[in-house]
Amino acid sequence: MSTEAEAFPSVSSLPAWLVPSVYLNWSTDWLNESIAIATRSSTHTLPGGPDGPKRGDVVVTVLGDAGVVASVELMGSSDGDSWVTDELFGPDRPIVWADLFDGADAYIGSSGWLPAEHARAVLDGVANQFHDGPVHTIDPGDCAEGTAAPDVHVLRVLGHRAVSGWAMRREERCATCERFVDVHELQAHDDGAVRLGTTTAGGRTLEQVIRDVHLMCSPCHELMHAHSVSAQRARLRPQCPGCGVRGRTKRIVWGMTFSDDVVSSEPDVVYGGFEVPVPAPDWYCTECHANFGTTVVATRVLDSEGPAVPQPVTGAITRVGEVDLEAPPAEPDGVETRWEPVEGV
Repeated sequence: MSTEAEAFPSVSSLPAWLVPSVYLNWSTDWLNESIAIATRSSTHTLPGGPDGPKRGDVVVTVLGDAGVVASVELMGSSDGDSWVTDELFGPDRPIVWADLFDGADAYIGSSGWLPAEHARAVLDGVANQFHDGPVHTIDPGDCAEGTAAPDVHVLRVLGHRAVSGWAMRREERCATCERFVDVHELQAHDDGAVRLGTTTAGGRTLEQVIRDVHLMCSPCHELMHAHSVSAQRARLRPQCPGCGVRGRTKRIVWGMTFSDDVVSSEPDVVYGGFEVPVPAPDWYCTECHANFGTTVVATRVLDSEGPAVPQPVTGAITRVGEVDLEAPPAEPDGVETRWEPVEGV
């Protein structure tokens, strides 16, 4: 018996009773669904109930706006809404729904049973593109701001194995800072336009788009696009180990005096005055009013138990006058002096 692909007839040439019923499952929750399929998670949902697919039916799950074919599954036994399926096609090769047959655009964003003639066309289109490769591509546009952003994100998530060589995990490394981040929080950034020196980077195959798109954490993704100096400075500053908020820390400057115009020109800095505590904190969090040193951020990752969480600064943030610069009175024994940030010195 020949095993050549051309030896097998297409679905279109088979009798109608041999063609399985095809259910189009176009999920609006494209991010969670694509991650569930890429991670082989049980959170991948299929239509259930009496009107849903039955044993022997085929479910085609499509995600995104234009629609990326994420999976083609043969339905097995079921227990309520819990299905057992055999995956006929997975996210190993990218296929776009609109390229499967003429008239596919009419089904964009919808779910339900396909007419027999379109069911044949869908199965043939999937088989042909899986064997010969996709016929068209997707222009990512302006990364997350473009209309095709969900499709590009789905393509990259489903094509993770092709890029990394292994299945997607619950947490993946950011492509730039290399921190492990919940994959639901990673954003898809198209680096192809930068590499090709264009604004749209069109004309690439879907495989090239997948390899040109990188998954990044939100702070790193923001740094890849035009933004203000203050936004970049905030993103580069350490995350507060007390409350976990990023972008709200201010650098503490010690041992200096400045006039009002200098103080007002540096809103991201607080002045600690001449009395420098030992050890001196480097950062002040405006969210929880904690102050901490740079070493706290580093040792927090290395210490299995973790260092003590920085304590909030008590009292109001007040301006220090000349009288306040004098040596403070001695504290009673057993009372710890706590540093408080000031607006200017």
